[in-house]
Amino acid sequence: MTSIALTGGLPALRIGELIASLPIVQGGMGVGISLSRLASAVANEGGIGVISAAMIGAAEPDIATNPIEANIRALRREIRAAKEKIKDGLLGVNVMMALSNVADLVKTAIEERVDIVFAGAGLPMDLPKYLVDGAKTKLV
Repeated sequence: MTSIALTGGLPALRIGELIASLPIVQGGMGVGISLSRLASAVANEGGIGVISAAMIGAAEPDIATNPIEANIRALRREIRAAKEKIKDGLLGVNVMMALSNVADLVKTAIEERVDIVFAGAGLPMDLPKYLVDGAKTKLV
């Protein structure tokens, strides 16, 4: 059986050298919806699992007093948790360009070696400058 037959006739999704056998990109739903559990489940089925960085640290004890660090810490933790669960799939992070700490969130995602950073809620004009030499993260 071909991979097209397994996906109901849908072709694989290619982003650069990345290939998602199931052409589905999970939406990045913020404030605790699109986290490691959902993203890893989607990735393990062949789609692109996505963690939303929008207020990802809402449940952190210091979110009111130290929101930037709380969100960075939570994003890093969720990325690592998803990677532990993903057998052979793609992981992305959705960031809203309108956030005041978007640079910190993008840098964290790249440092943690996610496959893709999806940018929304604004123009991602500065996004490429956050890629460091050797980074394989795709910017979408």
